[in-house]
Amino acid sequence: MSEYFDPSEQESKELVPEVKSKMSDYTEDTIADSEGAEQRSVKASISLPDFFHVNYRLDDTGNPTFKDDVVAKIMAIFDQKVGTQPTFEEKEGHAPVDEQIVKFEESVNNIVVGFQELTIVDPQSTGLSFLQLCTRTWAEFASISYDYQTAMAKAGDEIPDWLLEREQKMFDLGRKARMMSMALSDLDHSFGLKEVSIQRNRVQSAVEQRLQRLAEWNFKQYADTSGKTALKLNGATKEHMQTMFDNA
Repeated sequence: MSEYFDPSEQESKELVPEVKSKMSDYTEDTIADSEGAEQRSVKASISLPDFFHVNYRLDDTGNPTFKDDVVAKIMAIFDQKVGTQPTFEEKEGHAPVDEQIVKFEESVNNIVVGFQELTIVDPQSTGLSFLQLCTRTWAEFASISYDYQTAMAKAGDEIPDWLLEREQKMFDLGRKARMMSMALSDLDHSFGLKEVSIQRNRVQSAVEQRLQRLAEWNFKQYADTSGKTALKLNGATKEHMQTMFDNA
């Protein structure tokens, strides 16, 4: 034999699989995630108008929910507005600015006096209830402000009546949120709680709950789930066929 190894002297064979694949080995799920593929197919079978996807989304199982980026934008508005004072302007048909300020301060004082009467019995529960009301008001104010901004960005030369109403509601909620915050500050020691302040994480939770309710409501109103129903029926039919075949 030669002292050196020569590959050409060796007998070679074509490298091929010993067992050929069967048709049953193939699946439409190319990433071997049968459960995930089923979820994605359900989601894709639901038809919704474009406006739904602006603020809401569908999870992998086709259930409506809020979008995290929308929550972040709403909370950015809260961060910008919380702790600020209400604005008073001279407008036609409105009282002078001085009178507006006096009326605002009187309203705050009325809230304080009214809740102080309620703190005579179980002040802690009264304080928690008022704090929750303040939290929801700030969440609503920030959310309506976001809705107004996004709608105005798409509005043409003429502002529709519903958007003008939304504009007025934004101002009214802003006034209410600041009024309640000032009253909460004055009532701080009346509730017997360690801390009485607007917490950002609680406002965000209220924002998410609001968006979740709206997502579910709009889904019920506008979702076309006929494709999802057909998908379930097709799956049930296939399962029935397989059962009958196995039992035959």
